[in-house]
Amino acid sequence: MSQYNHIISLIQTNYLQEAENELFLAIKQSPLEAQLWVMLGETLLLQQQAGAAKRVFDRAWLLDPQAKWVNHIYKAMEKIPQGNPRPDVEDLLYVPKVTVTAAILSHNEAADIAKCIIALQGAVDEILLVDSSTDETRSLAMQFPKVKVVPILWEDNFGAARNIGLQHVQTDWVIWIDADEVLIPEDVNAIREAASVFNQSEIIPALHVWHLNRINGTVQHDFSQVRMFPAQRGLRYFGRIHEQIATEKGIYQLDTYRRAVKIRLDHHGYEPAVLQSKGKLERNLRLLKLMIEEEPENPGHWLFYGRESLGLGLEDQALESLIEAERLGLQTPLFGRMPEIYRFLIQIVLQRKNYSEAEAFCHKALGHSPDFPDAHYLLAQVRMRQADELLQLAETSIKQSLTSLPNYRGSVSADYHIGEWKAATSLGELAMRSGKLAKAKQIFTQFKEKPGATEILSAKLNVIETERQRLNQAEQQPKN
Repeated sequence: MSQYNHIISLIQTNYLQEAENELFLAIKQSPLEAQLWVMLGETLLLQQQAGAAKRVFDRAWLLDPQAKWVNHIYKAMEKIPQGNPRPDVEDLLYVPKVTVTAAILSHNEAADIAKCIIALQGAVDEILLVDSSTDETRSLAMQFPKVKVVPILWEDNFGAARNIGLQHVQTDWVIWIDADEVLIPEDVNAIREAASVFNQSEIIPALHVWHLNRINGTVQHDFSQVRMFPAQRGLRYFGRIHEQIATEKGIYQLDTYRRAVKIRLDHHGYEPAVLQSKGKLERNLRLLKLMIEEEPENPGHWLFYGRESLGLGLEDQALESLIEAERLGLQTPLFGRMPEIYRFLIQIVLQRKNYSEAEAFCHKALGHSPDFPDAHYLLAQVRMRQADELLQLAETSIKQSLTSLPNYRGSVSADYHIGEWKAATSLGELAMRSGKLAKAKQIFTQFKEKPGATEILSAKLNVIETERQRLNQAEQQPKN
């Protein structure tokens, strides 16, 4: 952001027209830089031009789907006048239109295919069904406009099946949609817009979509899958399962430009009941085993084999596979999923209460990716459990000091305050650290008058009273 400090300074000092002029020039040079669009949107909002600002913020969000400003800004725009039309902003937003095919790889998806295709109407120029079904999937799909069917013979290879489909794509771009996914209605225009925006990229773009995975009543957001790319620039799929897109050089290269975009797909295929009914994990494990036999040095195969093993409860097999994935991944410079390997390893050893090993994996993850939020969070979980264990050990030691005291006959005199008040008040401290303030207060009050204890325990009682007042005030504050 340092290269834009001058523009930021102009906005902060209310030189809005000058900032706008600078931003127009900067965006023309770097149209894929989401932050420039955000700054232009802010400048337009400050000039009471919410209509033009919304168009600009829409582009910014398309380019940065994980942006944190979205809810705040869109809510603020509701209170600001629309302003006059801005044809110059529209000219800045303009990109030449390109054509897009939505390709769907399907096998016996009669229950979902109609919903999937209906959601794509108006979003793409053609829908290509690459189909190996034995049920009504094909006939149901053919009832909709723009649908073209490519029948295939299923040969236990998702990558090969998709590559057959790519041979039939005649548009500029392709986006792959699974039959159990539904495009969010608000993103119908986003598919063509994203393709047009990235179409002029010198490096071949490979765009990650935004999955809203519905699992056990929750929604998990995932940006890991490349689904959209130019159809005529030499990209193909590699892998029988969890297939990856790449050029002929292979998947661990720097010849594609990977970026997440705001194309949201509502997906229910990871629901446990769906996974179980279709036997997906067992199928995936079988195909991954074949891939490991064919390509034993690929860390991605071992990662996915470990992940699917974990999903089936094969914890030892998962751990062994993930350790191998770590070894190979560290030897593969452009392998990008080391944080995921460490996350699974941490979760396994944490479940086994091997906290020192979990902590070591956390530090490895942070050494590889210092800004990986999951590693920071899991390290906190490890330390809290270590703290719980230490507190339990402390309680055991305190009780042991009490049981040892009556029988002690050593030459070094014991501290008899341990029996009179120190051990009991130490248990009060443990209660206090565990949030059991009432119990701690009861203990401290009981022993406060003991010789040598008054000053120490009075201070602790003051701390408890302060905390009690703070909690009462917090409860009395109005809730939003």
